[in-house]
Amino acid sequence: MRRAPFAVALAAFLTFLVTGGGRIVGSDELTMFELARAMAHGGIAVPAGATLDGPDGRHYSKNTAGQGVLALPFVVAGDLAARAAGFSGARAELAARCVASTFNAFVTALLLAVLFVALRRFRAGPGPTFAAVVLLGFTTPLWIYAKSFMAEPLEGLGLLLALTGAARAGAAPAPADASQGRWEAALGACLAVSVKLGMLPLVLAALTAAGFRRLAAWRLPLAGVAVALAGHAFYNAARFGTPFETGYGAQASLTAFTTPLAVGVYGLLLSSGKGIAWFAPFVWLVPAGLTAMLRSRQHSSAARHGDDVRRAGWASLAVWAVGLTLYGRFQHWGGDGSWGPRYLVPLLPLAAIPVAFALEGASRLRRRIAWLVGAIGFVVTLGGVGIYFGAQMREAGDFPYTLALEDPHFMEASHWNPRFTPIAAHWRMLARNLAEHARGETPRLGTGGEVDPRTGLTHEEQHTLLHAIDVWWLYATYAGLPRAPLLAVALGLAVAAAWGWSRAWRSAREDTA
Repeated sequence: MRRAPFAVALAAFLTFLVTGGGRIVGSDELTMFELARAMAHGGIAVPAGATLDGPDGRHYSKNTAGQGVLALPFVVAGDLAARAAGFSGARAELAARCVASTFNAFVTALLLAVLFVALRRFRAGPGPTFAAVVLLGFTTPLWIYAKSFMAEPLEGLGLLLALTGAARAGAAPAPADASQGRWEAALGACLAVSVKLGMLPLVLAALTAAGFRRLAAWRLPLAGVAVALAGHAFYNAARFGTPFETGYGAQASLTAFTTPLAVGVYGLLLSSGKGIAWFAPFVWLVPAGLTAMLRSRQHSSAARHGDDVRRAGWASLAVWAVGLTLYGRFQHWGGDGSWGPRYLVPLLPLAAIPVAFALEGASRLRRRIAWLVGAIGFVVTLGGVGIYFGAQMREAGDFPYTLALEDPHFMEASHWNPRFTPIAAHWRMLARNLAEHARGETPRLGTGGEVDPRTGLTHEEQHTLLHAIDVWWLYATYAGLPRAPLLAVALGLAVAAAWGWSRAWRSAREDTA
């Protein structure tokens, strides 16, 4: 198991690079980017936007600092690269954001490698392990979030480490293995909670994989949680003068949890606009995989074998139950300004674990079903990869928002009416835009006018980019950079990614550890 995870990570990273959007334009994305940039200069105040004013009159991001700290090297590299290229003004800003936007490509590639290692430790076969990793990475919204500067990939990585480490700590007979599991769980718990305070109940649910009879397995992971909470307190005090002010106001209180649970859960699971069943069809394999995981101990030749798998199965079920209950009640349950059910994206790596066990020794019928849901998921996801979800929302009239987030009619058609599902809307735009590109009708930037500081574009350019394909190397040609070298770079990355996947598959097949 030495080469396969690295090969998977490399292949995934190259794929995410060639399909990356190279843009940071969402409000939360931009304030996190600016926070990292401020940290590089020794501060935490950011330009006005999706911000709050502190007691000192300066502007502060509502977001936590975890992602900003971890993304700092990518943000600094982006600013240095823009200066080295000789760019200035708006073009330098867009170039810096392009480089920084590769952060989640790296994080998501690392997440897929961690999942590969975890599944092999759970004794899933190389084939089912590889299949589950590919299904997670390229047939679910995780691919779209690898193109973003949002925190969901980091949250998912933290949850995955917390759960798999806790299962290992609770079941490992050898002290060394148990110790490694505790450290892994502590790292994951600290990472997830540091990136988003709201991950705390999900992390605690993930730690139930350690069991309740071996309390020693909880000590180090809970210390990781404590470190994360201390970091929040310090950051809050630096921003707002008190460790108890998060910046989210009413959204951090019970008054924000007013959606009827049945409505929110149905919306998250099955609605045409946000249902995880349609945006990540591989979840249809989860019930069969969970059944196999929960029975793993009784089918084992030795009592201790399979105990970690059973623990991971129960904990995955607990995390999903907590997540659906928590986000199903939230006013803003759809996590709009995003692709699919954003709040469930960090839970998808935990769904991939039972998917692997559903494929372990699967019948021909189940394998065919897996191929079918994988193909459907890939097609659905490709629409989100090709068209930026913000452009689709703008073209559909869903953005700028006309109703408050808590209004029960907020984005009603896009959420509930299959005729207006973003899945179909993205493909309509993608088909149109590809046809326009084939005719040589590509967008042109640099039209002049007042630049929106959030997007780095003028209003006219934003409208023009409704006809764009959401990849960085085409955006660069729209801005007037030479087409031939950019297409050559993109082609080279695509060839390297194809080579990487062939190596990853070969390494996975040879992995008998």
